[in-house]
Amino acid sequence: MTDLTGRVTMVTGGGSGLGRATSRLFAESGAHVLVADIDEGGAKQTVDAIEEAGGSAEAVAVDVADREAVDAVIGSAFERHGVRFDCLVNNAGTDRGADLVDIDDAQWHQVFGVNVHGPMYTSRAFVRGRLALDEEGGLADLVNVVSISALTVGAGAAAYNSSKAALGKLTEVLQTEAREHGWPVRVCAIHPAAMNTPMMEQWSLPQERMMDPRIVAELIRHAITLPPEAVLVNAIPTLRNEYFPR
Repeated sequence: MTDLTGRVTMVTGGGSGLGRATSRLFAESGAHVLVADIDEGGAKQTVDAIEEAGGSAEAVAVDVADREAVDAVIGSAFERHGVRFDCLVNNAGTDRGADLVDIDDAQWHQVFGVNVHGPMYTSRAFVRGRLALDEEGGLADLVNVVSISALTVGAGAAAYNSSKAALGKLTEVLQTEAREHGWPVRVCAIHPAAMNTPMMEQWSLPQERMMDPRIVAELIRHAITLPPEAVLVNAIPTLRNEYFPR
């Protein structure tokens, strides 16, 4: 069952790459998509593509590393859409490739700001909003796009690998708290291998080593359309030629 009709979803980093692919797939499946991105132009391009295909979406300009901006955007979504706003995909991410001895403080903090602080801010605001709905809200979905880099080690990616490992652990905490406190939120972690997205251009990987982001988008859609008693705790989508486990 992949029908998302009636649901309102927010996809951070929706202006390009996996975020765009996920936003478009969700809209194709009937959802109204809040395409959130620091790059408002990119978000609007995603919305244009969705609307041209007959879907429903709106662009939301937000820096996920800005707590006040996040609280305002999530709060506005609940005010306008109420219980229908029942899905958050934390996809926004950044990378500043450099060996540990070469990375400067600003680069390190920027990567952690987007990859760790951002998902914490959005998740906190989203869960608080769902809890405020009391019994009327029903089950909501929260998907954190982590990375296979949280599980592997590579030179030149100290900030990215470390931040994604931290996001993976944050997701486990969210899953545990949701279960132990009975929160009406289902939490899923997706750990994709390399995808053919703009962020990967700096690594110059051959095309045959990068997934079409639509593959991962379909897995995310699967996670949020499982029966309510089930949860996809962790998933690691890779191409068959990926060196994993390693």
